[in-house]
Amino acid sequence: MKNPIVAYLDDKLKRFDPIWMAENGTGGQRTRYYDRTGVAKYREWRGVKDTMFDYVSWLNNLLAMGKMVASAPIPVMKGFWEYRWMGSFLGTFMFIDRLFEGYRDQELRVAHTQMHGIVVSLTKRIAYILSHDRRLGASQEKSEKLVPIDEVLPELFMTGFPDLYPVPLQTLPEFIICDVDQHIEPYYIDVAESFGLPADVCSRCAAETGVALDDAFPLVGKALISTNMPCNASEATSMFQRRRLAMPDYQATLAMIHNEPEALPYSREIMKETIAFVEEQYNTKFDWNHFFKHAKLMNEQNTFELEKWDYMKTPYSAEVGISETLYKLYEWQSVNGTDPMFNKIDRKVMKRLRKCYENKYEPFGGKTRHRAFLWGPSAVYYTDFPTWCQNCWGIAIVLNMDSTMGHNMINTEDPEIALDDLTRLTEKACMRHMAVGGWDNINSVWEWAHNFNCDMVLMNDNIACKGMLGVHAVMEEQARELGFYFIFVEHDLEDSRTVSRQNMRDCVNQYMSIVMGEEPLDPTIVTFDDSDAY
Repeated sequence: MKNPIVAYLDDKLKRFDPIWMAENGTGGQRTRYYDRTGVAKYREWRGVKDTMFDYVSWLNNLLAMGKMVASAPIPVMKGFWEYRWMGSFLGTFMFIDRLFEGYRDQELRVAHTQMHGIVVSLTKRIAYILSHDRRLGASQEKSEKLVPIDEVLPELFMTGFPDLYPVPLQTLPEFIICDVDQHIEPYYIDVAESFGLPADVCSRCAAETGVALDDAFPLVGKALISTNMPCNASEATSMFQRRRLAMPDYQATLAMIHNEPEALPYSREIMKETIAFVEEQYNTKFDWNHFFKHAKLMNEQNTFELEKWDYMKTPYSAEVGISETLYKLYEWQSVNGTDPMFNKIDRKVMKRLRKCYENKYEPFGGKTRHRAFLWGPSAVYYTDFPTWCQNCWGIAIVLNMDSTMGHNMINTEDPEIALDDLTRLTEKACMRHMAVGGWDNINSVWEWAHNFNCDMVLMNDNIACKGMLGVHAVMEEQARELGFYFIFVEHDLEDSRTVSRQNMRDCVNQYMSIVMGEEPLDPTIVTFDDSDAY
């Protein structure tokens, strides 16, 4: 039962709630923003309890940022001076506010619990890497305890080296920061093209190449592990990176079409060689007992993920939209059993999800009209796209392609069996499985959508992806035959100059208004200019 004072205040102040404003024709989510920007005039009013919880969460994230600076003040300050991408992290707070617009009650609490874990983990990692960065004055001896690895390699295999610290090379200057700031990667894309790189390649590969050529990767470690993933353009990117960094490297070229029977023995040997390379370059030995300890954490993460899926197949899951996507992506790709804090977060979230299911709690006030599977990311510079879909048209993004990554269990007793399991896990890493893992994996989108009771599929339409452009017409035909509402969302991944956020929204707007004949839940966010926003 609601406190009478809280109930009175909620009733008096409801006119400031953007959801109430949209329902009553007095405004909406976009009303509180300055034109063209992501800068809000005031915080979103969500009622007394939810607004206070949201603000305290904001303060906790600010505290984590402060701890990062306090833990390594000189390297962090040098990092802001040396690296263009460091400045973009200052937009984190507006980024999180934008991610969770319209979130209330249980979905808000789940989202902030998970996002705070990401902020704490990421800020610690930034401070640690910068304090070991030779570009910023760290000694060779101090820096050599770090091992730069390609971001699509799950870090779990590195837990067998307890004296070493893995650094997913592209994560800070490219993979994460493009989520926060849509304006940062075009600079690096232009750097790559100024060196002669063709302008029609995947903008992610171009941006990573530009970061390397701009000397914007932290300089750590004494040997590099690169990969051939997730596509042939990134194979070239790996070559540019290792030439620029000028250190010994091993390219972990796991099988792309990994469903084939012959793939596992081949990829298993690659994993063995990768481990042997680290042993040789860093003069250390792989510790299976330490690996097993962290494999148990990874197994627990995957156990929780499979249970989450059971709730996500129903209307009663508070794990929704972008909060589900970002947390799963970060926990799997950047944590991967290495940090017990995330297991604690999972246990806390699972208790809430179980309770929500028991109470038949429907997120977003039960205003969801459609359940959608999002195949492929929305352009990574428009990470709050799933939030907009729900707020504008009532489309709940139930599951994202990246959430279907490797969720097999790892044997924690036998090294030979564990190596097979680790290989399977690595083969199904971010983008590798669904994007280039073979037609069967791409075509499984319909099975995923059906199993999660979706009536709609939003399909990645990266205009610079030579591989996926070839299946466009086939996917359209299958959607009609199987009875799914189907929307191709155009984007240029990390280059917002080619396809803007509004262009992406228009793909959905036109389908929902013309094909579906539906009216928006919030008219203020159908068309608006946010070209200057982070």
